[in-house]
Amino acid sequence: MERGDAVLLVIDASSGVLAQDQHVAGYALEAGKGLVIVVNKIDLVEPAQRRPAHWRKELARTFKFAPFAPIVTVSARTTEGIESVIPAALEVVGQRRIKMPPNELNRVLRQAFLDHPPPSYKGRRLKLGYATQASSEAPTVVLFVNDVGLLHFSYRRYLEKAVRERFGLTGNPLKLVLRADTDRRAAPPGGPASRARRPPHRVGR
Repeated sequence: MERGDAVLLVIDASSGVLAQDQHVAGYALEAGKGLVIVVNKIDLVEPAQRRPAHWRKELARTFKFAPFAPIVTVSARTTEGIESVIPAALEVVGQRRIKMPPNELNRVLRQAFLDHPPPSYKGRRLKLGYATQASSEAPTVVLFVNDVGLLHFSYRRYLEKAVRERFGLTGNPLKLVLRADTDRRAAPPGGPASRARRPPHRVGR
C-alpha cells in the first residue's frame, strides 16, 4: 500500500462490509492514498443488489468517512463488471494530479466563507488570509488563517466539500492544513508561502 497511489478495497457482496474492510479503508485514506471500493461476488446476490447505485446507498453508512470513493460492482467468477475496475483506478490516480490554480482556489474558499460564515468561538471567528495547494502526492490545501484553533470539525468538512465540488478529486482524501497568517509573512524568500500573493482583504467577520 505504501508504494501505490490508489487502493482497491474488495468487499464480498454476499457477506457485506466487515470491520476489517472499514479499517483498511481508513488506513488507506490516512496514508493519503486514493480509494476505489470494489464489490465482488455480485453473482451471489439478487439482481437489484448488483448495481453500483444500490451499493452507494448501502455503503453510505459504513463508509461515511469516504463518500468520495467510487464504487465498482464485479463478479470474479463471471467477469461481470471487471472491465470497469482499471478505468476507475486510473481515474482516481489522475484526480491526484489535479492542479488547483491559486486564484480559483481562493475564489472558491472565499465564496464558501461568504455563503456560510464560520461559527464564532468566545467572540472570535476564523478568517481566511490566503490558500494555496501544497506540493505533495495527496491533494493538500494550506490555509493561512488568523487562528488555527478556530476551525471546527464540521466547518472543515464544509470547506472540503466546497473544494471538491469545484476540483473533483474523486476517490482521494483532501487534506486541509492550517497555518497562522504570520507564518506566511515570516517565510524565507523563495519559499512557497512567500510566493503567494497577499489577498486584497480577509474573509470572515
